[in-house]
Amino acid sequence: MTTTQPAGIGTWRVPFVRPDVPVFAEVGPAMAAAVASGALTKGGHLQAFETEARGVCGSAEMVGVSSCTIGLMLVLEALSALATSHRSGCPPACTVAGAPADGRDEVIVPSFIFLAAPAAIVWAGLKPVFVDVDPFSFTVDSEAVEAAIGPRTAAILACHTFGCPCDMPALAAIADRAGVPLVVDAAHGFGTIQQGRHVGAAGLAQVFSLSPTKLVVAGEGGLVATSCPCLAEMVRVGREYGNDGMYGCDRPGLNARMPEMSAILARASLARLPEVAARRREAAAAYREALEGAPGIGFQRVPHGDESSWKDFCISVDPQSAGISRDALRSALADRGIDTRAYYSPACHQMRAFAPFRPAGRSLPVTDRLAASLVALPMGAHVSADVARAVADEIRECLSVEGRWARA
Repeated sequence: MTTTQPAGIGTWRVPFVRPDVPVFAEVGPAMAAAVASGALTKGGHLQAFETEARGVCGSAEMVGVSSCTIGLMLVLEALSALATSHRSGCPPACTVAGAPADGRDEVIVPSFIFLAAPAAIVWAGLKPVFVDVDPFSFTVDSEAVEAAIGPRTAAILACHTFGCPCDMPALAAIADRAGVPLVVDAAHGFGTIQQGRHVGAAGLAQVFSLSPTKLVVAGEGGLVATSCPCLAEMVRVGREYGNDGMYGCDRPGLNARMPEMSAILARASLARLPEVAARRREAAAAYREALEGAPGIGFQRVPHGDESSWKDFCISVDPQSAGISRDALRSALADRGIDTRAYYSPACHQMRAFAPFRPAGRSLPVTDRLAASLVALPMGAHVSADVARAVADEIRECLSVEGRWARA
């Protein structure tokens, strides 16, 4: 295994992530021109990137923002206004029968998700209602969502977990029956294919991340994909402090603009998406093939016919079968120079910040098990199929050594 960290970053033999970005020669001239022009925000590259991303995702509207979290905040904050401002031409998926304006203030969301999602819900003045996830796909359990629907439900917030597409047809049907919008945390979504199409066009909105761990990288940034022109306009105004263009403000907003430098990097990165996604699929397949049958090791299952972006490749560790705990395996791999993560541990309903929203009288057994057992393995520009197989060999060696020790 030949991967090394650049001097000054660390000593990992295989770091957890290395951003998959274009070489500077591809973006340098455009960045130099932007500096020379003085157009450092709201420039032509942002508009071009929004158009190009819209073509990939198939959504009618695409709005660039400063982060996925900010995008979720702006979408969720717009729900009450959206309920009364839809134009007659808005598509059916955009219909919002209920929202905070009529007392609905709860958003159903999986607890097994990055903390930014419930944080965005709270920041928008709403309340997360945590539900469990499917034990195989790790995405939100549609039956749990339907059971949680109530008179105060304002929206459903799902997630393409680790790049595995959530069950959009089932969730959309539930949202339609309940008369509430379906929003998707699509932070891991670039490179995710569902039913032959790139994710992004279904539901009220899907919000993508462009941070360094993703397949499309802007440094920092996000995209709000929607087929609702009303919502798109609210997000555009919202990312500009709520400024109506004449220094007036009907609804308060944020500074959520994407810098032109980020848009330049994102455009070049988006052009490389097919290549990056293919390399991730090869690495994921190598991980799975090399670890298939290893005692106590389980995998996320992607629904048949769909494709994950493999933003993350996670394995579950059953300590009884593996002879080693999740945390002990991570420690053993760290000793061998291999960096890993424990996703999402703790789960959101276990965090102090969301203690007021912990489900009363309702357990989340799958979430609890995943939070205690998952290990995310290295993924990124440095992880080829050969590197994945080498990491898998180290995992098998750890299982063998530690398992013998545990049985002794």
